[in-house]
Amino acid sequence: MALQDIVIIGSGGLARQIVGLVEDINDNRATYNLLGFISKDPQDEIDGVPVLGDDDRLASLRAGYVLGVEDPALRRLLAARAEDNGLNPVSLVHPTARVDRRSRPGPGAVIFEGANVVYGARTGWHIIMNLGSIASHDCVIGDFVELTSNATVGARVQVGDDVMMGMSSVILNDLSVGSGATIGAGAVVTRNVEPGECVVGVPARPLRKAARQGGSDDR
Repeated sequence: MALQDIVIIGSGGLARQIVGLVEDINDNRATYNLLGFISKDPQDEIDGVPVLGDDDRLASLRAGYVLGVEDPALRRLLAARAEDNGLNPVSLVHPTARVDRRSRPGPGAVIFEGANVVYGARTGWHIIMNLGSIASHDCVIGDFVELTSNATVGARVQVGDDVMMGMSSVILNDLSVGSGATIGAGAVVTRNVEPGECVVGVPARPLRKAARQGGSDDR
């Protein structure tokens, strides 16, 4: 069976972590041919993976793509560029992750070791679920959301687009989190979170409310 050609857009820490994810998937069942990184990095290769060039190279490729950057605004921009050039998103699921057959991860999902997408959970495009994270039953998670290691979205929770959940943070059942919100590491969310809010602590309290600005261009 022919392997599917893919590229990783970005070359920072997340992108390099995705290389290991692809390798683990292929060790379990040969599936993907990783062509390299799409990146402005001047190196010819990183950890043995070729750097193919910046976004201008997308037009010449016939491959699937995976987003390897974390900032939601930049992820949206890069996804649009890739798709404008005819590339389609690829979802990557680690062999040790559990994705219930009645759940619906969206296109471009990146799901790492030990993550759990439970019965009836639905996610939008390009979600990142890092090590040990959980999307509980019947939750709905928007586009370009990141659950960092051991973050948990409770049952029937509604999470908007572009939300960032810090390590070991928890959103309790039946709550909603507005688009662009940030949940600090270790926070326990016990009430609804407004769009753009940053909440921290146990129980989680607002730290600020402001639209996130574009982060570092980790490409």
